[in-house]
Parts: sequence; structure tokens; C-alpha cells
Amino acid sequence: MIGVFDSGIGGLRLLDQLRQRWGQEDFIYLADQAHVPYGSLDRDTLLELLQQNLNWLEDQGAKTIVVACNTASATGIVRRYIGQAQVIEIISKTCELIPESARKILVLATPFTVQSHRYKQVLAQQRPQAEVKEVGLSCLAFMIEHLCPKQEILAYLQGELRAYRGQYDAAVLACTHFPFAREQFAEVLQIPLIDSESIALEAPKKAGQGTLRIVTTGSGEQLSRQLHQLMRWDTVCEHVQIEK
Repeated sequence: MIGVFDSGIGGLRLLDQLRQRWGQEDFIYLADQAHVPYGSLDRDTLLELLQQNLNWLEDQGAKTIVVACNTASATGIVRRYIGQAQVIEIISKTCELIPESARKILVLATPFTVQSHRYKQVLAQQRPQAEVKEVGLSCLAFMIEHLCPKQEILAYLQGELRAYRGQYDAAVLACTHFPFAREQFAEVLQIPLIDSESIALEAPKKAGQGTLRIVTTGSGEQLSRQLHQLMRWDTVCEHVQIEK
């Protein structure tokens, strides 16, 4: 079984891609919506939440867990996780998707991810000649999580990013929520956009039954509505209480 973890709905598009690739594998998706947005939390709080959430996924049978949340990945949870499951973070794998021709790279992320400078660190190793600019978008994940109208999101991005229009070779949407606003990013920036949805992962060693379970620490009814509006999935989502 493969577990996919995100603070909210952001990892759903990655989950969709993984299921299209490995339709016979069993998946469980956990959204920690009781604590979203992660980008405003401090490191110690994040690490505590991550440990208990990943432990829970492992207890459900997940042998591999993809941490689809960039903010969570920026904490270094892969190195710190205490458990048996293989934990995969997406920052380094997302950086691998940036074209070699890109010399000026714009990284758009949550404030926590920007403050960690994890993308700069990875890109300094992968392509030391590149110029990297990190920009924090403090409100966007919250707006997407709460299904704000597209015009409101466009107006927000215009205010935050107008100065970067056409000034970079590529922009990394360094939060899994952000691709839900890809159309608005494209209109404002007019440069190629990179995200984590097509990252390369190793194929599962053993096929499952093709089952899917979607759970949240928040409202199951709310996540079901979000799934229908954003993904057109009519899936009943469960609420779970994850204890420390």
C-alpha cells in the first residue's frame, strides 16, 4: 500500500497521477486539515504533527509514504522519521523536473518553505550556476483550500507576482495546492510552470487490489465536497482522530 500525505487537498493531483500510473496498487490519502495551512506553523509543531500522521499511515498498512506537502518536506522529516515505512519527500524530485536550459528560476512556496531555503539548497547542488529567487505566498494555500473563486485568486497573484512577469525562465509551484491555480499563475507570469505532479517514483514491488481510501483529520463531508468540485470525484471521505 502507498500512503500519500498532505496538509489538505494539495496532494490530490499527485495522488491522481500515481493512481493512473499504478492502477492496481492500494492507496490511502491522509489530509491533516485540522491543522491546515502548514505554512504558518513552526518547525517543532510541524515535526510533531508529521511524526504522528506518518505513524498513523504506517499503522494502516502503508509501506511507502509520499509526503506530498512541500512545507512538510522542508522540515527534513525523511531524515527524522521514526518508523519502518519508506518516506519520500518531493522537493528534490520536483527540482529534477526543471529544464536544464532554465538559468533563472522562480520558486513560489509557502513562507515556511521559503524560510527553510530547501529549494535553493537542492538547486545549488543540482545546478550551481542557476539564479534562484524564492517568493512566499502566505494566503494562496488557504484560498485554494477554501475554494475561493478564480477571480479572487487571480487578483491576489497579480498583486504578489506582477513584477516577476516574464523575468524568469521557469517558475516552480512549490506547494501542492498551487497547481489548482495553474491557469491564474500562467496568466500572471507568462513563463513555464513546474510542479510535482509528474515526479518519478519507483514502481511498487507488489500489486494490490486497486483500493482507495481518503481520510482527513478535519471534516469528511467538507473534503468530499472539495473532491467533487476540484477533481470531480464522488468519493466518501472519512474523518479520523489521530492521537499522539
